[in-house]
Amino acid sequence: MRPKKLKVEKRELSKRKGFKFTSWCKEDHKEPIFGVAFNPYNHPDHPPVFATVGSNRVTIYECTENSINVIQSYSDPCTEEIFYTVCWVYSGTDDGKIETMVAIAGMRGLIRVVSLKQLKNLFTLMGCGDSINELKLHPKDNNLLLSASKDNSLRLWNLKTRRCILIFGGLEGHRDEVLSCDFDLNASYVLSCGMDHSVKMWSLESDDVKDIIQSSYTYNEEKPFPVLNKHFPVFSTRNIHRNYVDCVRWFGNFVLSKSCENKIMCWKPNLSVKKSSDIPDQSEVLHSFEYGNCDIWYMRFAVSPNFDAIAAGNQIGKVFLWDISEEPGKPAILSHQKCSTAIRQVCFSPDSTIMVAVSDDSSMWRWDKEVRPSTSS
Repeated sequence: MRPKKLKVEKRELSKRKGFKFTSWCKEDHKEPIFGVAFNPYNHPDHPPVFATVGSNRVTIYECTENSINVIQSYSDPCTEEIFYTVCWVYSGTDDGKIETMVAIAGMRGLIRVVSLKQLKNLFTLMGCGDSINELKLHPKDNNLLLSASKDNSLRLWNLKTRRCILIFGGLEGHRDEVLSCDFDLNASYVLSCGMDHSVKMWSLESDDVKDIIQSSYTYNEEKPFPVLNKHFPVFSTRNIHRNYVDCVRWFGNFVLSKSCENKIMCWKPNLSVKKSSDIPDQSEVLHSFEYGNCDIWYMRFAVSPNFDAIAAGNQIGKVFLWDISEEPGKPAILSHQKCSTAIRQVCFSPDSTIMVAVSDDSSMWRWDKEVRPSTSS
């Protein structure tokens, strides 16, 4: 691993409803940056740290005052690899500390777990039948990692024992590429969406799922681990979107999902109403967050960790920001004259004060929340 030279510009533009432009930089591989993720386990007294993936590389950055500084970079041994997604993971050390790592995956369907301390790939998870579009870490068990794949399935992996333990897909699973996935905060359900225009919900509360997760820690027989296949979601709908659904997130008990239709939908699934099959498919649409020039797929939005904002980029380099701390209105539009290519993903820092957007021209753009002085009565 070695840092790459970056071109950095620092300049503040006009203030835009709560966030101001701070800085931008560009990676030298000249390929799209598909994914970005802040380290949620970073000490709050330390500068925020985030990772990007583009080409066959993952790069780690630090947000200092009005700047983006590269810390280190890892390039895959295969020059043909293209990483699409990055997820921060961690494990406990012998001295009681936490070691943070990144899990990265993409075109070749391999999950690399890279140690930032040892500057090397620790191990590789293999088993997906095609490219991996998204990775998510279990919110309560740091050893469980979820992947969404082009092979029409989701897989749950145990990082400690380095094995696939559960596959969501099959008879009533997705009929095309799975593009996005998410855990709810209680780790009771998994959401998935994909090219088949559907959004599905899978339960982690059934006895067989709980048993297979528990046995994945203790299984030590010579024969392969008996992977559990879950063919039936607890909810499935194609009524929300009419095109590829490329991003889905939990928002409390509600669902936020996005398609190539210039809008993000907020809706509530009804698990008790069944219409045409044994799987519930009814839902109630609550709100539509509309914006323009975003009719291409694989463009992922973000919800701030404190749940007061939603941000999404479009294909001409603009970021739309909705204040959802009160009833949503029109979005603020964040832009820069040099940012003109598709924003592939947006991400907030753990304290929701910094937002980073990554784009097709290898660039990333930082926006900081403005701290307005309080007025005395």
